[in-house]
Amino acid sequence: MNKALPPTLDATGSCDNWGLLRSFYYVASQRGVTRAAKAQGVTQPSVSASLQRLEKALGQTLVQRGQREFELTAAGQVLFSEVEKMFEASLRAEEKLKALHSGLVGTVKVQVVTGARSDLFDEILRLMHQRHPSVVLDIQIASSHTILHNVASGIVPFGVCLMQRPLSRLTCHLLLRARYGVFCGAEHPLFGQTDVSLTELRDMPFISFSCDAEGRAPEPMIALRDSTGLGRNISGTSGDFAEVCRMIIAGLGIGVLPVHAVARELQDEALWQLDLPGPDLMADMYFVADPARHFTPAEQTFLDIINEVLATMSPQET
Repeated sequence: MNKALPPTLDATGSCDNWGLLRSFYYVASQRGVTRAAKAQGVTQPSVSASLQRLEKALGQTLVQRGQREFELTAAGQVLFSEVEKMFEASLRAEEKLKALHSGLVGTVKVQVVTGARSDLFDEILRLMHQRHPSVVLDIQIASSHTILHNVASGIVPFGVCLMQRPLSRLTCHLLLRARYGVFCGAEHPLFGQTDVSLTELRDMPFISFSCDAEGRAPEPMIALRDSTGLGRNISGTSGDFAEVCRMIIAGLGIGVLPVHAVARELQDEALWQLDLPGPDLMADMYFVADPARHFTPAEQTFLDIINEVLATMSPQET
């Protein structure tokens, strides 16, 4: 024998009114009826009425009444957990339908210097994929010197690289002002020491980026290294940021790294920053493009998103 459905539910055993569920989503996420009404652009009484209708349909109290602090009941918490998934799925569906309607396809190539960590650039990539998931983002790793050459020569449309100053020939948007430091790993004899002189460091084994060894300026790390007189004794080299970090952590030598990019390694005590006398070592990361280039629709859309993000977010300073 089939169990009888609760009298407060419809014939399917569920609430089939998406409008009521949507209103409840705002009540729960905004933590209050008044804020939910403001977020939806409707009146407070209409939100309260929707909440009461939903509770009647489900036969459950969803929100505690008569308390200063907003609080969902156990039933309200369970429902919100499910409705939140539904609401997020509907937003994703809307974005996909918009992208499908736009019909934007193609590939956007960006050459990026290794270890380029930037919240601004991450947001640009996120928005591009969210709005135009059919566009392929092809991110290639190269040295700053190579990136500047390739963008100026039309080999790639965009680049993210380190420069000491903007180039008038290219469109250059500042993404990040980064502080650099000299680091050693947990296996290094200087790990944990706070009183270290440049004289002690100059002849120590040094881990460098391969672009340093090739002498291809403008790579700020070269200038930063040379300003301290380090790097006379190279014990390891790589063009990949992660591999340079690996060798420093393993104790093969000291090296120059951006402080913000190794925050986790510092917290985990895998790396130690050596406190050196003198001014901070700084370098700037730029997004670069050739204003004379004829961009494809996908590239122009990417450029538009870059300008949108840069208009609302400030460059990082670390």
